[in-house]
Amino acid sequence: MDVLSREMLASLAGCDDDRLQQIEQSRIIEAGAAGYAGSDVSRLRLVLALNDAGIALETLAEGLRRQVVSLDFASQLMFEPVTISQTPLSAALERSPLDLEKLNALHSSAGLPPMSPVRALREDDLEFIRLVAECVALGASGDGMHRVLRVFGQSMRRCVDTMRDLFRSEVEAPMLQAGLGHREVLAAGAAKRLELQRIGMRMLFLLQRRLLEEAVFDNVVGRLQEALRGVGDDRWLDAEADRPLPAVAFADLSGFTALTQDIGDLKAAEKAAGFEALAQRLCSNFGGRIVKPLGDGVMMLFPDSGAALRTALSLVEQSAAHDLPDVRVGVATGQVVPRDGDIFGQTVNLAARIAAAAAPSQILACRSTHGDAAGNFDATDFIPLAPLSLKGLPEPVLLYSVTRRL
Repeated sequence: MDVLSREMLASLAGCDDDRLQQIEQSRIIEAGAAGYAGSDVSRLRLVLALNDAGIALETLAEGLRRQVVSLDFASQLMFEPVTISQTPLSAALERSPLDLEKLNALHSSAGLPPMSPVRALREDDLEFIRLVAECVALGASGDGMHRVLRVFGQSMRRCVDTMRDLFRSEVEAPMLQAGLGHREVLAAGAAKRLELQRIGMRMLFLLQRRLLEEAVFDNVVGRLQEALRGVGDDRWLDAEADRPLPAVAFADLSGFTALTQDIGDLKAAEKAAGFEALAQRLCSNFGGRIVKPLGDGVMMLFPDSGAALRTALSLVEQSAAHDLPDVRVGVATGQVVPRDGDIFGQTVNLAARIAAAAAPSQILACRSTHGDAAGNFDATDFIPLAPLSLKGLPEPVLLYSVTRRL
């Protein structure tokens, strides 16, 4: 794709002839002696995006003429750039077991805009249609695909937003602060952008593969345990019956709303990010995981009460060392219902209500947590409190204040 005809350039960039003619007349993009360069596809798509964002072609042309901006970096926008497919949507749909309405419903679940016969089909949309067809052939249900795509879309959105924010703060902001103009910053950051995209995409793959391997082995072991019940020596079943119940913990920063007003949104967001990083590290150290961040807090899942309490105690104790506001934690122990990477059930609800009742730097735990951990966790004191009425619960709940024994 070194040299392109005018027709091929317009087709790959998804640009109609009239609009391309206006761009050419403004001399924003010009053909060489042999035709257009392959890099002009990304350049043209960027021009279209700027125009759609409200920047008139005349304004852009004047900015280029006066060298206020440059589009020379356009070929370095994406590590793996996407072009417009040469396959029409109608042809792609002929090979799909789903109609456009059902495909767009799945597209929407992933957080993507609808595909339309009046717009050119992107290459990745074409592959999306093909992959959906493969899932259907393998027996995946519509509901199942919606669930997976919803989680994929939400997770990937957070990943790519984080990558973008990191690039702005770690690469572009220092150059702007050093006095470079936006033209120089965009040009200087282009090569780093591609390299960081390459690293980020590879890291995402490595982490996904690692976590998927853990999930697959966990599932297969569980299924094999079910199959082997009643076969041979069943003494291991007694150990299965004694397996501790999982524990759920909610932790958040006390007085975060007031903190935001005192120090501003940006600094408060940095505090919240620092808290999430601390919680992530401590969770991993004690065998738990963050199920989801909650702005100024986190919801965590642990294999047992002891792991949850060790993490909670460390969170409360280490918050000051990390220049964080006081942390409060609520812990509940019991069965949970896993679904789409999240957890649900009475234990989750109880843990959330307990956390809301905790004071700054306080850890509150339910009776089940106390019963599960008290005999095996000698370094901790459990101080019973008067039964407390919690929002949404019909009866007062006996809670324990958990402290590290001195």
